[in-house]
Amino acid sequence: MKSFETVYNELEELFIKKLPEYIEKINKEHNDGLIIKPFENTSMEENCIKQPCFKLKFTSGEYSEKDRIIEKKVFNVCLEIILQSQLEKKSIMVFRYVEAISNLFF
Repeated sequence: MKSFETVYNELEELFIKKLPEYIEKINKEHNDGLIIKPFENTSMEENCIKQPCFKLKFTSGEYSEKDRIIEKKVFNVCLEIILQSQLEKKSIMVFRYVEAISNLFF
């Protein structure tokens, strides 16, 4: 069973140190002139001033009876991607970030 602190530290490692590699791969994969930049965050709890950046919010999870029996912890995480408001093709950029994040986990 993992504690919240362990999960938090693993997510910080992934988002701050490993995600830029996946963003670079997405840019090379699409190679259409639309470039997504690495997030400006230097920590998970940083107040976003420069963009692009992200905010992760942790909420308590819902436990089923089975989760309680096997002592499984459930964490819900909400990810907010913040981009400059005047960007063209903002929706496409958001989905490329989502693609990079998905590749990071799978």
